Amino acid sequence: MSFRLPQEQEEYPIRKYLFSLLLIFNSQAATNYLDHINSQFAGEIGLISVGAGREFGRYSLGLMYGIVPAEISLGRQLETVTFRQTYRLFDWSRFSFHMGLNIYHVLGLEYETHKYGEPPRKYYPIGSVRAIASFGASYFLDKARRDSFYFETGLNDVWIMNWFSNFGEINPTEHLSMGIGFKTKF
Repeated sequence: MSFRLPQEQEEYPIRKYLFSLLLIFNSQAATNYLDHINSQFAGEIGLISVGAGREFGRYSLGLMYGIVPAEISLGRQLETVTFRQTYRLFDWSRFSFHMGLNIYHVLGLEYETHKYGEPPRKYYPIGSVRAIASFGASYFLDKARRDSFYFETGLNDVWIMNWFSNFGEINPTEHLSMGIGFKTKF
């Protein structure tokens, strides 16, 4: 069985975005403001995500770009842009525990309204912006705490609101997203 991107996806090659990210990360301005890069597998912000950010003591801010290939999404390729925030709660030896709030946008998806007919223009003006509350742990590979693997689990805002609205009827653990990533400081 051979997989091929739909014709409309060939107009948006992923190489263009990755090249742009590399140019931004290598610029002098970026190195003045950024102090780490990270990559992540899964976690509701893309099957594969890459990004950069800056730490301010225990608080960290970052921006990530993620993709879900068409073969996995069972439709067209999905792309996300995520504003990532984490706060380190507790440090212990080579382990660290953190909580976070990720705000992400799915580019061009329009919540697949094409399956149900064309909605009125600007019917979903902010509907493609989502949030994920997360909790995670990091393991540092070196004593200088420069390189680390991390694991996160989170619940998006839709399921949190559904859980509160239908308390006792919905089990939030059935809707958790999980991701694993690598972070390195420069």
